[in-house]
Amino acid sequence: EDIGTVKSFFDENLKLTRHPAEFEFYDPQSPMYTSPRVVPPATIENSKVTESIISQGAFVHDSSITNAIIGLRAIIGKGCTIQDALIMGADYYESESKVAKKLAAGEVPLGVGENCVITNAIIDKNAGIGKNVKIINKEGVE
Repeated sequence: EDIGTVKSFFDENLKLTRHPAEFEFYDPQSPMYTSPRVVPPATIENSKVTESIISQGAFVHDSSITNAIIGLRAIIGKGCTIQDALIMGADYYESESKVAKKLAAGEVPLGVGENCVITNAIIDKNAGIGKNVKIINKEGVE
C-alpha cells in the first residue's frame, strides 16, 4: 500500500496489529529482517495489551494498550490508556539523573507520563508528554 500521506501511514501501520494480519511478518518463504539493536526486551508490568505491537526496549507500566504500536525505547507511564495510536519511541534512553534534573526544572522527560489518554493519534519519536494529558483527536484530523 501507498503510505505517502499521514492518514495512509497511520492506517497501514495499525493494520499490522489486526488478527489475522493482512501482512505476514513470519513467512518462512519471505523472511523479514530488521537492523540488529543492542537494547533490552520490552518490559510490560501489570498492563493489558490487546492486538498491539510492543517494540524492543519499551517500558509499559500499569496501562491499557489496544490496537496500537509502541515503538523502540518508548516509555509509557502508569495508568495510561492508549488506543488506535502509534507511539514512535525514542532514539535513546535518558539517564535517571537526567530525568530527575528535568523534573526538578519543570521539564518533561521522554515518553508518555502517568495517567495519559492517547487515542487516534501519532506521537513522534523523542517526544515527551507530561502527566494527565489527553490527546484524543475527537475531530478525526488526518
